[in-house]
Amino acid sequence: MPPPTGVDGLIAAGRDLSAAGLVTSHGGNLSMRALGGSDGGTLISATGAMLGRLTATDFVPVSAAGEPAPGVPEPSSNTAIHLAIYAAHPQAGAIIHAHPVHAIARTLADESELIEPIDFEGKLFLPRVPVLPEGSEQRPEAIAAKLDPETTPLVMVRGHGSFAIGADIWQALMYSSALEEAAQILTLAGG
Repeated sequence: MPPPTGVDGLIAAGRDLSAAGLVTSHGGNLSMRALGGSDGGTLISATGAMLGRLTATDFVPVSAAGEPAPGVPEPSSNTAIHLAIYAAHPQAGAIIHAHPVHAIARTLADESELIEPIDFEGKLFLPRVPVLPEGSEQRPEAIAAKLDPETTPLVMVRGHGSFAIGADIWQALMYSSALEEAAQILTLAGG
């Protein structure tokens, strides 16, 4: 059976992120490019939504200009980042912002501007993960500019978390989970 798509896919991916410990109870956010919309909008999780317990009402339609639909919850505080990424990368269908503990710890343990996985899967999917400076959330275009669906589908913001893009939510989840596994392996290997 294929994985769910649309809002059902976002809900399932949120559960997987929570179960894997890639987000805290109310941390992280996820989105997908608005279906059938040519305005560049998105459907994004609401501010404070519990990714492990999402329902369809936890998603906010937002226009490309950042305007939420009337009468809906407040969209994620990272909405501008998601919109900048979609604007810069037309092939991106979904975005996950996670808080992978080991990967965040690696960004704080040294001043490196890269996480370079040593494990097979990490090298296959994420050979070089850029680490952007703290505060990069205030410059959404800087995050979008570092991403590339073919070569750099995930970036880290030092001390904050990861932003992964994918053709769909499942590809973004694969990158997010591969990063955390790679960071754990690097730590255990003493790298």
